[in-house]
Amino acid sequence: MGTYIKGINGRFTGKVGSTVGSQWKGISVMKSLPDFSNHKASKKQLAHRAKFRLATKFLQPLYPVIQLGFKNQDSLKSPQNAAMSELMKYTIEGEYPDYKVNLNNLVLAVGSLKGTNRPRVEANGEEVVFTWRYNAASDEMFKDNGVILVSIAEGYYPEYTIGQNIRSDGTASMFLPDAPPGTVVHCYIAFAAMDDTNRVSNSVHAGTVIIP
Repeated sequence: MGTYIKGINGRFTGKVGSTVGSQWKGISVMKSLPDFSNHKASKKQLAHRAKFRLATKFLQPLYPVIQLGFKNQDSLKSPQNAAMSELMKYTIEGEYPDYKVNLNNLVLAVGSLKGTNRPRVEANGEEVVFTWRYNAASDEMFKDNGVILVSIAEGYYPEYTIGQNIRSDGTASMFLPDAPPGTVVHCYIAFAAMDDTNRVSNSVHAGTVIIP
């Protein structure tokens, strides 16, 4: 929509082609007609839209993790778009309309920072405890890397922590999702250089636990 100054033929009111002229609070206004289409969406278009909706809904509660985990992944894309692309191409499975996220293949961070070594997880009450191997001889330069932890149960709001522990701790814990006993929880770990480089490691699926 735009305003215009009265021309040689006076004010323009009504429709000419795809343009509509009108008055709003004494101001002359022009706007284009909406582009309506009677074409029915193809199955391929419907499938893409369904997959896009699922990816958007899945990633929304993980936004802070994605913003860090995909920050340096693609200079031409925002972290959110890079994560969306990864999820839609490699992680969402099934046939339209029955799509689902394969949590075993989920990637939450992509980067060149040294990754985790021998991660393990176990449930402990309302928490999941992560452990990993820290070798002071080879990991000294990475000792202050922050730890990214994520726990996801299908159909429930995920939990995550960013930088509450460092690599040299060798262990960290976080809350399990608020889900019923017996629910399977997928657990992920990555490391991040907590400085202005924002370097991260590839995330790793550390295993699953059952909510007690």
